[in-house]
Amino acid sequence: MNLKDFESYHSPLKDFYEGKIVLLTGGTGFLGKLYIEKLIRCGVSKILLLSRAKKGKTPSERLTSLLESEAIFTSYKENPDLYHGKIKIIDGDVSKYQLAISNDDMSYIVNNTNIILHAAADVRFDESLKEAVETNVRGTSEMLKIAENVKTLEVFIYVSTAFSNCNREMVEEKFYQPAFDPYALIKLVEQDQDEENFEVISKKIIEPWPNTYTFTKSLAEDIVRRYSDKFPTALIRPSAVTTTDSDPIPGWTDNVYGFNGVVVGAATGVLRIFHINNDYRANIIPADIVVNATLAVGWYAVSYPSETNIINCTAADNPVSWGMAREEQLKWKGKIPNKNALWIVTYNTTRYYYVSEFLKIFYHVIPAILFDMALRLKNQEPKVLKLYRKVHKFSEVLSFFTNNEWEFRNDHYHTVIGHMTEDDHRYFPCDVKKIDWTEFLANNLKGIRMYIMKESWDTLKDAKKKYRRQKLAHLIFLGVYYGVLLYVIYKVAKAYGLLEAVVEWFSVDMVGLCEHL
Repeated sequence: MNLKDFESYHSPLKDFYEGKIVLLTGGTGFLGKLYIEKLIRCGVSKILLLSRAKKGKTPSERLTSLLESEAIFTSYKENPDLYHGKIKIIDGDVSKYQLAISNDDMSYIVNNTNIILHAAADVRFDESLKEAVETNVRGTSEMLKIAENVKTLEVFIYVSTAFSNCNREMVEEKFYQPAFDPYALIKLVEQDQDEENFEVISKKIIEPWPNTYTFTKSLAEDIVRRYSDKFPTALIRPSAVTTTDSDPIPGWTDNVYGFNGVVVGAATGVLRIFHINNDYRANIIPADIVVNATLAVGWYAVSYPSETNIINCTAADNPVSWGMAREEQLKWKGKIPNKNALWIVTYNTTRYYYVSEFLKIFYHVIPAILFDMALRLKNQEPKVLKLYRKVHKFSEVLSFFTNNEWEFRNDHYHTVIGHMTEDDHRYFPCDVKKIDWTEFLANNLKGIRMYIMKESWDTLKDAKKKYRRQKLAHLIFLGVYYGVLLYVIYKVAKAYGLLEAVVEWFSVDMVGLCEHL
């Protein structure tokens, strides 16, 4: 639906945001870009976008760059003045003390803001505890201090994660007691100390959380809890956010975190073995479902005040398993290949850790060495083995989430969407029961090809030609490899008088085995 069509319709949810001034953090991130587009479609008066200079670009230059480059800003080319007129840059940094906001900007925020949407976070799983605390915990505390002083504040919305309480098998829509006092930890990281020794201690501090991201988000939630009796607050816990389902376009993304990273690795022939339990629920959630549910819970917190407004935004009502996701996307193998793929799709999985570690040698390490040898012969820099070091680190980080399962309760989520009108649901789709996973997973694959790999559809013909050449080379390599292996086995078996037993053992469906490999 284009912007003009959207503006012509009204719904209680849309009407709530129309004309409001929204302070948004994390607006240059993945979800943040979607929040910007949706809020503009809602007709907000102004978006106060907290942003900082980065990579030699000013906040204003960064804003223009993302508006011009991202496909989700569907009306920007037709009406750039609308976007620039609606967005006011607030120069600041969520990781800095008092967010490094100037006095003039702070005065404007305090006197004009109606809604605060705090979506900024350091989402890297391998971030140091110090930096994760500064951004995710102290940054949230500083935002809430600002919110406490805002004269026209209607609601403070915090975007957390469903895995903030991943130390529990069942996660309800309520606040939990944190494992560490958040303010004590803020003081600890602000003290002058040996950072290397602190990071050693931090591994003990965050246990049993698997990484600093999920741990610090649990602490940030507790800070939100402490302010929840001072002004209306709403909190959303999305699970593993992936590409959009349909709003504003299908399959859009700008990052390779989590599930997207697995898809990119498999689609480019890089990720060939992955430690994952295919029977477990994938806990992926489309990004637009999260964005619309966020706006819905913010509206609900004001329209229907309750003690707490927390929703778990997961696919608990419409689950998809890792195995189904794999099978659905493997159906597209060879049909929409990537021109820049390292090899053909040969994505295999196992739930057994030591099996995956063993198979990495044959599926990743040995091929990487061969590729690097070929690059050296061409006088090019060997880089494939280095690439696989990153792939293995990525796999290790994700293994906790691909080999564990949680029950996310969503009673309050049902209550929120139950209060939405038919028009609300039409223009803010966030009911996970309506996700068609077959269609979504196909669009996920196509979207990653377009928006991550940056491959337009006019390259598809050349990509298919390359895929056929790589497939032929793959089959030749397998023939040579297994031919040599069988010859060695034959020689050894003959030498030890075991030839008949070996022949009998090998009378299995070799065709099926080759297809699996």
